[in-house]
Amino acid sequence: MLIGISGMISGGKSTLTAKLIKHYKNSMMLQEYDENNEVFNTFLKWLYEKQPNLTMGFQSYVVENHTTKLAETIRDFKKKGYTFKDNHLFLDRFSIEHYIFANVNLRPKGEKYLTGYDKLFNHLVTQDETPDLAIFLDMSFDTFKKRLFCRGRDVETANWEKNEGYFRTLFELYKPLFISQAKKYNLNYIIIDTNELTEEEVFKKAIKLIDEFDFSKCERFNK
Repeated sequence: MLIGISGMISGGKSTLTAKLIKHYKNSMMLQEYDENNEVFNTFLKWLYEKQPNLTMGFQSYVVENHTTKLAETIRDFKKKGYTFKDNHLFLDRFSIEHYIFANVNLRPKGEKYLTGYDKLFNHLVTQDETPDLAIFLDMSFDTFKKRLFCRGRDVETANWEKNEGYFRTLFELYKPLFISQAKKYNLNYIIIDTNELTEEEVFKKAIKLIDEFDFSKCERFNK
């Protein structure tokens, strides 16, 4: 099935997805960006440096790239002979994640930008892109900050003081916006509180949730 791993940045999405890929044989994951993606990394650097006149271009690029990459990955998934009934395709970020970041980043631009992005998003993103199940990795702001500095990406840590307000706003809005978009797209989701859990404990919880979830009620199950 199509399974999304969701949550605030530095929450452990990529780590969990990598573990799930190893656990579920004959599964795949969406490779949306590689570590050396020059376009994405440059946009991200400019965002954290608060370069002007950037946000709409960046968010449009992200959502269009996502829809293209997902369509390509699903084609590759099917070429391998995989089916959504018997195999899993994992996403460590998906359309709702991109909507959250865009909503937060465009707020300073005003209502006109938010309305414009909503129209773009609704046009590009369809129900077919919605995961059959999303696992939301929840944590406190203190845990987020600790994990952000532990992973040590210069583009994030070097600009912490300049972006602390942005990170706090993103954190405060992330979960509410996720839930509201989940309701809009009828997304099945489960929240895991990861504050006191190790990566291995989160992994075991996720496996249990996936194995116990009734995917037979999902439209994609029989495709």
